[in-house]
Amino acid sequence: MPIELSPETERLVLEEIASGRFHSVDEIIQQGLRAPDDSAESEAWRKHRLAIERTRAFATDSPIRLSGVTFQELIDEGRRL
Repeated sequence: MPIELSPETERLVLEEIASGRFHSVDEIIQQGLRAPDDSAESEAWRKHRLAIERTRAFATDSPIRLSGVTFQELIDEGRRL
């Protein structure tokens, strides 16, 4: 079955194969067909990423201190643990 790909899609496919993540076009197509199509999960992930972005913006832009410690200092301490 002949399949036509846009130049951009073909470039992405070749990059995936070159990276070693996939070994063939067939493998990429199979992975895509087996991927869960759960829009609720996608929405939850989008909300999660938005919360992270808002927290980062607040932590870096806010001069608020808790007991003399900035939010960024708390985040950095958490990363060291």
